[in-house]
Amino acid sequence: MSEPQLILIFGDAYRCEGALESRNEAIHAADSNVEQHRLFGDEIGSPSFAVELSSASLFAATRHFVVRRAEKIKQKVFAMVIAESLPPQTYLTFIAIDLKGTSPLVKLTRKQGNVLALPPFKGRESAEEATRIIASQDLHLTPAARKALIDRCGGDLLALREEAKKLHTFAPERTLDAEEVLALTFAAGEGSVYPLLDSIMEGDVHAATAHLAGLHEDPGRTFSALTRQLTRTLMIRTLFDEKMNATKIASVLGVPGWIVSRSIGQANKHPAQRLAAALDLAIDLDLLVKNGGIRFDDALLKLILFVTAPLPPAPEYARRNRPSPRAVD
Repeated sequence: MSEPQLILIFGDAYRCEGALESRNEAIHAADSNVEQHRLFGDEIGSPSFAVELSSASLFAATRHFVVRRAEKIKQKVFAMVIAESLPPQTYLTFIAIDLKGTSPLVKLTRKQGNVLALPPFKGRESAEEATRIIASQDLHLTPAARKALIDRCGGDLLALREEAKKLHTFAPERTLDAEEVLALTFAAGEGSVYPLLDSIMEGDVHAATAHLAGLHEDPGRTFSALTRQLTRTLMIRTLFDEKMNATKIASVLGVPGWIVSRSIGQANKHPAQRLAAALDLAIDLDLLVKNGGIRFDDALLKLILFVTAPLPPAPEYARRNRPSPRAVD
């Protein structure tokens, strides 16, 4: 089967990258002298791209245009770009992570080319894929090191693949232990956000502040990561309170079982009311940041201090029945 000239690939970031690699290999197999063009959706805002697509290259017979963040392209511009037939041996690939199947871009592409929807791996599939990634890199790890690597990547298969490649380059033959994995993962000696999130959910304010001090990450992204962690922990706590077991929770939430097992222990440290209160505070702080009332650095610290505080919220707390705890004042 020949490779389609036009395709929109959307869904899970890891699976989208895998599909793009397979497409690149297929195009390259047909013509090794492929001219690559890498663009981003927010760069495409004028008819010039459509003109470039229809123009012949002076240097190569085969061209492949890859447009990431395709969800950022305006619908009218997108429709104009794909309306015209592509010249022979010109390939156009759109990659979109934050895109739903009901998007107009999906419907428009189906009329002109192919659409590939790739949902994330769930539950056991995710664990099996993590095992396959490590095996594919011929990486030699002790059981503790394997667990440390997977934990450090927090279920992010794309990050796991890149870290596995790096570890294999460092030690292609000998077996690595957990201490070496923790020292080598995440480039430039920068800390991962996951130990910070774990210490926060464990209620260890001293460890949390120590991790925060060594974390060279944008505070806005860290704030968002903590908000997502609180959301997932609240969902797990709610389902666990309904007597649902870890396997069923993993299936319902679509996350690996080992993440649920670890998160249940963290969720048990916080009543559902407290987690809901923390989420309310996160929403209020986020709005305050966007209104210019506080910096993300300060918002993040306030949220950490609330989650790690030893005292629970007032017993009468009910979500949105009264204002969130006002650490923002």
